[in-house]
Amino acid sequence: MPKCRGFISLFSLMTVVLVSLTGCTTYTWPDGSQETVLGVPPEEENRRYEEQRADGVRYRVPGKIPEEQTQ
Repeated sequence: MPKCRGFISLFSLMTVVLVSLTGCTTYTWPDGSQETVLGVPPEEENRRYEEQRADGVRYRVPGKIPEEQTQ
């Protein structure tokens, strides 16, 4: 019976760890650094394919920084 008790406690611990990670969002910055934030929804750039298509195509001139779009 002791083996079963250890398995149940390990399973419970793993479940708690995985459930606590469900609200995490990891951002990767252009310099390669990463930051994990709890409870913050992803930014608009991570929208679904269908949502991006609804906005249409945005063209830009190479070398120029595009202006931020506000909705």
